[in-house]
Amino acid sequence: MYTTPKKDPRSIMGTDRRPNPLRYVNLKEWDDGAYGDISFQESQPDTLEEPWPYRFQSGDSVWIHSTGYDWYQGRISGLPKAAQTKMGDGLFWPVTYNRNKRRYAAPLNGELKPDTPPIRKMLEEAGIL
Repeated sequence: MYTTPKKDPRSIMGTDRRPNPLRYVNLKEWDDGAYGDISFQESQPDTLEEPWPYRFQSGDSVWIHSTGYDWYQGRISGLPKAAQTKMGDGLFWPVTYNRNKRRYAAPLNGELKPDTPPIRKMLEEAGIL
């Protein structure tokens, strides 16, 4: 009898899906590293998908990029947790969106943007608004 070899549950269609555990963070002690520089704080991203550092507050209105390639308006619903992002260690913010969905998203992954006039303009230019 032939049996197929067991697949590693962390591997889905050839993509490594190792867990990225979120950990509690004290924002007063958190170091944004190079992203804390004033030049990053005063800049705007060039594209919607660009990783871009941003510090949110609970209750802030945001735009979140879902896994289905759609952008949804949402709201920051608490304090962030820390984990590895595309750009290194970063903050993941809890977001509620699309009426009943909730997940953590990171601005340094390019999946979370503040609801500001420049971001809205980018959304309009992309045909999303």
